[in-house]
Amino acid sequence: MDCRPATKFVAIIMLAIVVAFGLPQRSVRAVGDQYSASEDDIQLSVDYRWAGGSLGGYYPIRIGLQNRGPSRELDIVFRPMYDGQLPVTSRRISVDQNASASFTLLIPLAGQGSFGNLTVSHAGRELKKLQNQITLPNTNYQDARPALLAISPTPVAMQPLEDAITSLTTSGHSMHSYSYGGVTADNQTVEPFRLPETWLAYSGVDVVLVALKDFEGLPETQRLAIVDWVRTGGTLLVHSVGEPVSQSRKLAKLTGAEQQSQVVNWRAADPRLRTIIQVKQVDEYGNVLEEAVQVAEQPLEVGEPVDSEKSAETKSREFTWANDKSPFEIRDLGQGHLIGFVDNPFSGTVQDWGWLLKSLSLNRMSHANRIGVAGRLGNQEFLEFLISTVRSVPIIAFLIFISIFTFVIGPLNYFVLARKKKLNFLVLTIPAIAVVTSLILFSYSVLAHGFSVKSRVRSLTIIDQGNKQAVSTARLALYAGMTPSNGLSFSPSTAVIPIRAQGEVFESARTDWTDTQWLRSGWLRSRTRTQFLTMNVRPERGRLTVAAATENELPVTNGLEWAIESLIVTDQDGKSWFASDLAAGTGKALQPINHENRSAFVGQLERSAPAIPAELDDRNGVDSLNTPGFFSPYGGDWYSEQFRVSSGQMEQAIVELRQQVQRDGSLPPNRYYAIVKDAPAIEFGTEVDVVDGWHLVIGYY
Repeated sequence: MDCRPATKFVAIIMLAIVVAFGLPQRSVRAVGDQYSASEDDIQLSVDYRWAGGSLGGYYPIRIGLQNRGPSRELDIVFRPMYDGQLPVTSRRISVDQNASASFTLLIPLAGQGSFGNLTVSHAGRELKKLQNQITLPNTNYQDARPALLAISPTPVAMQPLEDAITSLTTSGHSMHSYSYGGVTADNQTVEPFRLPETWLAYSGVDVVLVALKDFEGLPETQRLAIVDWVRTGGTLLVHSVGEPVSQSRKLAKLTGAEQQSQVVNWRAADPRLRTIIQVKQVDEYGNVLEEAVQVAEQPLEVGEPVDSEKSAETKSREFTWANDKSPFEIRDLGQGHLIGFVDNPFSGTVQDWGWLLKSLSLNRMSHANRIGVAGRLGNQEFLEFLISTVRSVPIIAFLIFISIFTFVIGPLNYFVLARKKKLNFLVLTIPAIAVVTSLILFSYSVLAHGFSVKSRVRSLTIIDQGNKQAVSTARLALYAGMTPSNGLSFSPSTAVIPIRAQGEVFESARTDWTDTQWLRSGWLRSRTRTQFLTMNVRPERGRLTVAAATENELPVTNGLEWAIESLIVTDQDGKSWFASDLAAGTGKALQPINHENRSAFVGQLERSAPAIPAELDDRNGVDSLNTPGFFSPYGGDWYSEQFRVSSGQMEQAIVELRQQVQRDGSLPPNRYYAIVKDAPAIEFGTEVDVVDGWHLVIGYY
């Protein structure tokens, strides 16, 4: 029988598989859909359209429920399609008869997976018709691209903005294009209704764009969630303000900018940055086309005539935003940026958006680069933040002990029993020696690490006294002698992002949002080095009260909850004052800062700085704690070198402060810098023994 047709058929199938999985695919990271279903008098509506999340953060699934039957408790659960790829995430909610409920189920993006099932259960019975498959963002192994989320009742044209991002960030080829195509867009438009009510939902997003009237029309909880997200480092673009942005009382009130320190002002668009950028075009796989228009960056001639039949080069050099006035203004809001546009900017060209992007830092806009951690990938600096009392594996001692154990349980045991002619006792002595050895190892482990959870913490808290708001960023290192039976528990306003060593793979875990953010299991394993980066936004009524300065002293009262070790305060004229040992609830007259004060403050800033322990300075010590990389034969993930905690905004703020104090430079006015003794409302998730704690507070007054 002729087998050539069968061989040809197999070849076609193999070719299809290669095309499907081997060739680069165009990657547009914004994902999601919406659907409705009903069963057993339950009407379910789900919307999971969103942007971002390819490197980490939380992904929001917005859920609406209507119960036409008796009152009941429902369990909503997201389960990854493959165990261990993402956390199993759940929430239990009560719905009365003929009542409705809406909430957001936040999926911690900590693993490599992107598929899962959303189920609804009642009294242990799964409602099959309400089950559906959910697709989440794929992990991105390439350069981070800003994720854009537009809030609008109608679709928003963001392609010129995406093209400007491509033109300013693409290096000229698609990295690793043989496996993953270049990302060409990451944006999504969502309607104003049923937006999340927590800033965590925006944690993987980089830019939110919204018209002022739509922003004003949002319920307060949804609007404040966006503002809180900006305080953590996000960028909010509010357009169609209708008047000069810096004069808009409405915009200032809605964003809380009017209560912020008066030294933080709007910055008008810089006309010097209104220059031509080289527009790059990419194919469907993200590769830059050679035939793309190549123009050097150069100023645009004002009043330059444009032909009615424009060439491609002419179109690529067009501006439409007015140059005779400032089309946009920018100001800082917490650690993020607030951008205001007088008009609707979406008529702008690539060049217009290039003007805006050059006024910002594209690298700092990216979520992972902004915080220095990609929750779905490894981090280069994991080993620089170990708990000093938790030593590395004693490899040499372990090898010696195992060698002795092998000799005793084998040759020595046999020789002794053979001499006594009692070889039949081997069935008793071998397990007995093994049990004794296990008890010795267990006893050593208990004596060395105990059963409690040890912790090292390093935090930065920024307090906006005008708005009575605080943002705390903390790096936590945890080591549990025994896993806490209740797991870890954090507030719903705290982002918990895992920091993993290079090559370490996420394992199965569970998260429950019923009452709080309960990390039920899998997040902290016994006798395993574990690290998190946490960010918390909360009300803060404590304040440092600064009185009027005289020629030689500045009276200050510590109304914060924490005792201050060292304090620098700058008055409204920018003059710096210093004091130390200021207990909570007490006052002190600060003296003008001098060189000795600066040196002492810098020394405290450098205390407990992240560094590889001396015992791991040699290569073998580092390798004993590193996990071999799955994607690299040398250990580590692709591009994991991009993600270093030291490049995040927390560590960069500390470095900048140290440099300013060291060089006797002037610090910004109306601010204070305090190194405090206690943890400023830092959550650890469980009871811990803090081995090493270091905390810096920066306040605006």
